[in-house]
Amino acid sequence: MIKAILLSVQLKSRAGTDSHCGTSLEELWRLAQTASLEPVKKLTVRLSAYHASTLIGAGKIEEIKCLIKETGSGLVIFDRALSSAQQRNLERALGVPVIERTFLILEIFSQRARTREGRLQVKLARFSYAASRLTGHGEGLEQQHGMIGTRGPGERKIEYERRALRDKITELKAGIETIRNERRNQRKTRGALPMAQVSLVGYTNAGKSTLLNRLTGGRHAIYTDDKLFATLDPATKRVKLSGGGCALFTDTVGFIQNLPHELIAAFRSTLEEISYSDLIIHVHDGISTYLKTQHEAVTETLKTLNLEGIPVINVFNKADLAKEPALSMWAPARLKPVFVSALTGAGVKELLELAEKSLSRKWKDYSLELSARRSDLLGEIYRAGAVKEIVYEGDITKVSFKATPENYERLKKRVG
Repeated sequence: MIKAILLSVQLKSRAGTDSHCGTSLEELWRLAQTASLEPVKKLTVRLSAYHASTLIGAGKIEEIKCLIKETGSGLVIFDRALSSAQQRNLERALGVPVIERTFLILEIFSQRARTREGRLQVKLARFSYAASRLTGHGEGLEQQHGMIGTRGPGERKIEYERRALRDKITELKAGIETIRNERRNQRKTRGALPMAQVSLVGYTNAGKSTLLNRLTGGRHAIYTDDKLFATLDPATKRVKLSGGGCALFTDTVGFIQNLPHELIAAFRSTLEEISYSDLIIHVHDGISTYLKTQHEAVTETLKTLNLEGIPVINVFNKADLAKEPALSMWAPARLKPVFVSALTGAGVKELLELAEKSLSRKWKDYSLELSARRSDLLGEIYRAGAVKEIVYEGDITKVSFKATPENYERLKKRVG
């Protein structure tokens, strides 16, 4: 296992005011572990000014070189963006590979992607990242012999690489667009039996997948693990609500501080599923000491997706692992917090009741009268809504039920 040293760099003028620094560095430690690395040291470097060539000064470089020798580390990870030139210069000075936070997250996503869509999205993010960092240096500026498709008798290598990346990105975007069309068709299929749509969102490792397993009564074994980004691919499952109706709950990819914009762009086709939700359940890690920071990271990402207007229930998970004062340490009343334990099931019944109440605008009271020849529709009514009462009067069956307006109109047409 490769040992790694983790570095956070900030200006002295911001010392004491950047509350995210410590949080982010601890998170970087967990990211390194998730990527099967062995972090051995983390330190914060405070500078009067950034150094253009290496970001940090010569003195700090010597200090890190000593740490590399002492710990036997083979990698240095920066918790901020580095220019291509800074990365090269640091690698030459330190004698080991140097990477940044964004690259580490992309590597984790690459390891975790399982579906065709997930793999394409990660590839797109990685190529977009590579394209943004492609610069001309060294042999990259050497002239190549002219060939068909190049610009004149000596296209530079850097230009060739840029064009190759652009072509690959275009190809990947086309593949993802095909999947988006498939997703739209799936959405139309769901529309044939329209149900309320609920999205589970939250910081990575907050327990969204475990909660969805609990909500479905364990009928669908969604993979869970106590790791960051344990699951990347969305899963949609039918969940029975307290009143008897059903809704479709979708588990989404976890968010994180400074989520690379390449990933947000690449996963937009997945994240856009949230925009079709009737309700968002924001799952928080109830035992995290950084609840406020994590809450803000998620809400900021949701803002970039223009999801304002969709009702949100703020759920604080892992209630079984924390004392009440610690759990409610950052859960202001304005968020109307709901405390649950996805592991034990505590609070889940109350959550479903609250979800059903919030979704009530999608579930109205209706009634239909079925003749003997249309009694076959009774089963369909059960599948499409929540039956409240059935009254038999001769050859007529009167059914009172809750359903979405779309479902009712479709059933009404079937009855004729």
